[in-house]
Amino acid sequence: MDFLDPAKKRAHTIRLFVGYILVAIAIAIASLILLFQSYGYDVDHHTGKVIQNGLIFISAHPSSAEIYLNGTLNKSKTDTKLTVPAGQYVIELRSNGYRPWRRSINLEGGSVERLVYPALFPQNLVTKDVQLYGSLPGFASKSPDRHWLVVEQPGLFTKFDNFDLSNINQPPTVLSLPAGVATEAPGDHSITLVEWSTDNRHVMLKHTFATGSEFIMLDRENPALSFNINKLLNANPTAITLRDKHYDSLYIYDAPSQALQIYDVKAKQLTPFLSKVLTYKTYGADQVLYATPNTKDASQTDIKLWDNGAAYLMRTFAGGTDFLLEMTRYAGNWYMIVSPKWDGHVYIYKNPQDSIKSSPQKPLTPVSILKLEQPQFLSFSDSAQFIEAQNGPKFAVYDIETDRRYYYDQKDQVPIDQRAVWMDGDRLLLVLNGKTTVFDYDGINQQTLAASSPGLLPYFDRDYTALYNIAPSTVVPGGLPLPEPTLKLRSNPLRAKPTGQPLP
Repeated sequence: MDFLDPAKKRAHTIRLFVGYILVAIAIAIASLILLFQSYGYDVDHHTGKVIQNGLIFISAHPSSAEIYLNGTLNKSKTDTKLTVPAGQYVIELRSNGYRPWRRSINLEGGSVERLVYPALFPQNLVTKDVQLYGSLPGFASKSPDRHWLVVEQPGLFTKFDNFDLSNINQPPTVLSLPAGVATEAPGDHSITLVEWSTDNRHVMLKHTFATGSEFIMLDRENPALSFNINKLLNANPTAITLRDKHYDSLYIYDAPSQALQIYDVKAKQLTPFLSKVLTYKTYGADQVLYATPNTKDASQTDIKLWDNGAAYLMRTFAGGTDFLLEMTRYAGNWYMIVSPKWDGHVYIYKNPQDSIKSSPQKPLTPVSILKLEQPQFLSFSDSAQFIEAQNGPKFAVYDIETDRRYYYDQKDQVPIDQRAVWMDGDRLLLVLNGKTTVFDYDGINQQTLAASSPGLLPYFDRDYTALYNIAPSTVVPGGLPLPEPTLKLRSNPLRAKPTGQPLP
């Protein structure tokens, strides 16, 4: 009957409390250890000292590439995650038959570095002539899904070759504009790309000739349905953009009158939209970022956002009217860019409409600012994670995800009017010294690929397994083919041979 003995009962209670306290202490210590581990803290088994680790996620194309940390081969291969002590690292990825990829990082304790974008290019590229041209075509463009490549037949501004990049061995179909769609005029003619519809069927072209210019909607599937937008409008607009990327709904801009209108192609109806527009950028069907003269001070210019039926003032600038504007959505948020060309700054705003609606009297604050003198071009990467501003060889890039800024110059001379384009979500592409050149968003890992003609961008197929460009033939002297260097980058198993051996 121990439970009837007060002394023994008291001792039993004390033992229970001590046990509870010890369990609580053990749980607290375990939780503390887990907490410290979550922040990267660990014990160096060689020195016994407390260290702080970081985490690196590494992926690459091709997969299963070797990983070198500060020159030492790691036992893991891509794709993997590495837990390593905080510090400076030079990470190099190698794979037999491919050029290495390399970058330096400063890994902070408890932080995560995601290197999930590296691409290793084959050491040797095999070029095959796909189509021979007697002279340089004036125009070439791929569809948004990288399935179709449309190339103007040299000297024939009304005829185009339509290549199926998923079946390049099949001869291209010929697309001919119906008689009367394009204006016949003496002198030189040129075709430039305005915009593709997301249906990958319709592409809007600008046809320029000696006495003027016009906009033509080419129907890639049924050329007979192509039409001249100027003739439908009975007007000569300054610029036309697709509304929500639809071929039959258009924004029509006239610079002399500063009027922006909406045109319904099927209904043949022109509707007034915005007035006093100096320059503009559209997104979808209901968002327009535009510059307009300040109504109170003629020396100032307002930047406004038209959003679902209402105009919001974002900022007022003094000193000029020449702006670069861009906007898109990333990770559910709006990002809008305003860059006065004379200002030397690129202002980046996040969800500005929300801030304006909640605090209309409060000045709008940029989420980030890039510094670049006289930027000529702005663009978002294909994934929209990166914002790039360019002035010739000078680049400024902002990473939305990590809030990092990068500034670099291309070593080669880049003409002021030559624009870098995004190869994908992480790499930029230029034609430098007659060669296709690609480099990571921050300017590193520059790779020179195949020959390419100035003024005609190279094009990747939909799986990034082949690169198509227009350059002098490797087989026929004087011929200008559409060659096909094999570039197994992603999706399919890579087929690169060891260095010095050609691809099959």
